[in-house]
Amino acid sequence: MKSIEKSVAEILLKNEDENKIINKTVSLIRKEIGYKLLTFMIFNKNHKFAKRIYTSNKKTYPLGKSKKLPDNFWAVMTVKKKKSFVGNNKKEIEKYFYDHKVITSLGCESILNQVVIFNDETIGTINILHKKNYFTKKHLEKSNIISKCLVSTFINKRKDITYGR
Repeated sequence: MKSIEKSVAEILLKNEDENKIINKTVSLIRKEIGYKLLTFMIFNKNHKFAKRIYTSNKKTYPLGKSKKLPDNFWAVMTVKKKKSFVGNNKKEIEKYFYDHKVITSLGCESILNQVVIFNDETIGTINILHKKNYFTKKHLEKSNIISKCLVSTFINKRKDITYGR
């Protein structure tokens, strides 16, 4: 078994507390992929809104408030087609993200939005941001494996959320 798969299995088998699962997953992402900014977003059942349930930068990207999902290529790819998105330069970030100025002000010029899938539905994303041209196919493979850590946590947090506020 690959070491990353073993790490995912250990997180899932040894931790029941959602906060521990999140913290261990964050540590695994830091070790295996790296990031300048990391957030976890869950989507409501009709895929109209998203809510941040983890952030590595609470000042700039606070927890809790829901936001409307955009109606653009990014949303089609991640939410509807259930495919992770990689934008490896400032131009791609500007094209799809309304907060691109904030993102780039943090030194982030590439993004990997790893979909979290359950029951053939995108239930959220792991959003990993880093320097320009950072993400490779290997990072995408690793993030896909790591996303399995968060399925149960995303499901549990999703059912208690009121969207549109």
